[in-house]
Formats: sequence, C-alpha cells, structure tokens
Amino acid sequence: MGNVKLIAFDLDDTLFNTKKEIPPETFNALEKAASMGIEIVPATGRFWYAVPESIKSMKFVRYIITLNGGEIFDVKESKSLARFELSVGLTIALAKTFEEYFPEAIYDCVMDGKGFMNQKCFDKIPEHMINEWQTKLVRDFRTPVDDLPKLIAEKNTGGQKMQIYTLDKELRENLLKALPIVFPKALFTSAIKNNIEINALSANKGNGLKFIAQHLNIPLENTLAFGDGLNDIDLIKTAGTGIAMENACEELKNVADYITLSCNDNGVAEGIKKFCFTR
Repeated sequence: MGNVKLIAFDLDDTLFNTKKEIPPETFNALEKAASMGIEIVPATGRFWYAVPESIKSMKFVRYIITLNGGEIFDVKESKSLARFELSVGLTIALAKTFEEYFPEAIYDCVMDGKGFMNQKCFDKIPEHMINEWQTKLVRDFRTPVDDLPKLIAEKNTGGQKMQIYTLDKELRENLLKALPIVFPKALFTSAIKNNIEINALSANKGNGLKFIAQHLNIPLENTLAFGDGLNDIDLIKTAGTGIAMENACEELKNVADYITLSCNDNGVAEGIKKFCFTR
C-alpha cells in the first residue's frame, strides 16, 4: 500500500471497547492522523439517528458510512450523499417471510433513516437482546407499529436495512445460510451474535469506502480499514490494507492483511501507529 490517506473503521467492538467507550489512546491516534491530513471515516451498521454523539461531534470527521453502506453522510453539510435500498417489493416479501415462518425471532426495518418494528416484536425486545445496553438502543430507535408490511406498502419506500434478532444460535446460523438462497437480491450479514442484517446487494461497507474514496480522489491502495464482524468483510477486503481486531470473527481474520490488538487493548491505535506513524 502507499501512504495512508483515509482510515475507515467499524464502531462497536472495533473503535469502541466493550464498555462502549473510545479509549483515550485510540482517540489521540485518530486526532493525530487527522492532523496529518488523513481522512477519518466511521463505518457502521447503525442508521444516522443512532450514531453516537461521540462520533458525530468529532471535529475531524466529515463523512460517515451508515447502514452498512446503505447511506453515506456528509456531516459538515448535514446531508446524505448516497442511498442504496432494497426494492419495495423485496422489503415487503422479507417482512412477510419473517412474520410467517420465523415467529420465534423479531425483526425491524429502517426506512428514510427511521427504524420501525411491529408492536408484537417491540414488546419482545428484551427476550432477544444480549444485554441491557442493546435493549435500550433498539427500543430508543424503533417506532412500534401495528402492521409493518402494510406500512412499507403505504410508504412505498424500500428498506435501507432490515434486521432479525434471535439468541438461538442454530436458528441464526441456518437463516444466514438459507435466506441468501431464497432472496438472492439481498445481502445478508451479521455484526453481533444475535442479529442478521439485510441490505441491498450494493449496500456494503466496502462500496461505501469506494464511494468516499472516489469522492475525495483517494486511491483505494491508500486506504486503511478496521473491523471485527461479518458485516466488515467487504470493508476489509476493499481497503488497501484491511485490519481485523484480535476479537474479530474468524471469517474476518481470514481475509485481513493484519490482525491488531483487541478493542479493549487499543487495537485501532496500534494499527494506526504501525501503518501511519512509522512510515
């Protein structure tokens, strides 16, 4: 790779430690990189309204990849630069399938930057979450509705992202294998051990990185990226140098160019120092 001109990174369990904090050493490394003229780009599965203020308020962050690449935001201009959505018909078909065949799980849908969930799913959120933090996050950013497939049809808007939540490991693994076969025009990934994330085929973090790099006239070989989950694979494969956290899933480690320390040990800072400050 050439000199790093752009650093992209996932948030949860990558930039953030397991306490959902940005370690001071990691923040300082980002700040120093930005002072060197390196573009700093968060890349998250969250939608804009659910991106933490600790990220939005970073003075050196101009662009954010949200919804796994489903939407690219210009923070300075407070506007969306690009959106990639599931078709309306496919969104409705997915919603009806989840309701009819997988009632033991719950699901949601993000449309126009807002999250929606059937009331019966909303009421069961605590049963399907890993911890109280995730329970609060999902509750705070989902609006309960009576009939989600009907709402999708009425809005006539495709989903920017859908999610299935279940703590049943076997069900989740089976769905990750089966759903891409049934719905080949959607992309199925996962960020944490109790979810499946569904996006348009073109909506992935790798394509988000390509969009911003092209927007800024930065060659991909001059980009550095960090991640930990299945939804980071395209990001890590696309970047000039892709770095997996020590706590990353094995699938991501297998495609990474380098494995750094864990999110609890300033892994992002260690990677930045190695590839940006020692060259």
